Amino acid sequence: MKKPIQNHEFQFGEVLNIIQTHQKKAASVVNEQMILTAWAVGEYVSNKLKNKAWGSKVVTELSEYICTKQPDLKGFGKRHIYNMVKFYDEYSSPSFYETVCRYLPKTMAQNQSVLIEDKSNTSKNQIIQQHVEQIQPTEIVQSLIAQLGKILSLTTFTNHLIILTNCKTYEERLFYILYANKERLSTRELRRCIENQTYSSLLSDKKSLSK
Repeated sequence: MKKPIQNHEFQFGEVLNIIQTHQKKAASVVNEQMILTAWAVGEYVSNKLKNKAWGSKVVTELSEYICTKQPDLKGFGKRHIYNMVKFYDEYSSPSFYETVCRYLPKTMAQNQSVLIEDKSNTSKNQIIQQHVEQIQPTEIVQSLIAQLGKILSLTTFTNHLIILTNCKTYEERLFYILYANKERLSTRELRRCIENQTYSSLLSDKKSLSK
């Protein structure tokens, strides 16, 4: 390959940076859609199972139906569908939402004009409640899903399954979501961090978790 003329090399580098930037954005969009798909499918199937409208046999039939109708569509086997149910059930719980609000208050504020901050004689929960009372229920649900979606999209669905399986507290789960994003952890690296108890070693007390 010919070496580029020296005075063009910097400009060629700029073009390469543009390509790489957009490739990263494309990958981010794909991951976000995968997370939202897992959430939506998990929610639908979870509700059917909780209402006892479906049993395990129906989930198997659903998986077979998807495979028949869309044979090129991967990741919707019976086990994968149950993983989506677990993903939805765990992250849609009020306890996880409260944990996120506690440590990422500005991210989870219902709109940009309201920041959840410490105020004298007023707890964060009271501030959240006062603001929530002014919003219609459908708006609350839509906002919750949108804000949680941004946080859950910080890492891959596979990484989420590793976190959900190996981490029991919501604080620890939130930590590894953020840590996996910050350090760009692969699946193998994330497993190693959890096995090495990175959470415990870095955050010996919960006061450090905010940082």
